[in-house]
Amino acid sequence: MKIQGWNVKPTMPKGWNDAEGPLADDIRVETMVATKNNQRVVLHRVVKTNPDGTEEVFIIKATPQMLKTDH
Repeated sequence: MKIQGWNVKPTMPKGWNDAEGPLADDIRVETMVATKNNQRVVLHRVVKTNPDGTEEVFIIKATPQMLKTDH
């Protein structure tokens, strides 16, 4: 898929084992990689469902340089 000149591909979601289950029922994270002009960016789309049923959406961007940072 292309968005504003960026080629965007979703990554395969990492599963969890049946004993652990998801970390939270009210938060979903979808990760995708966007490329353009030899630039690569990892995007995380986070959807948080509030108790009243409304959703908040956050987009978090991580470049390869940011991913190499030792925290």
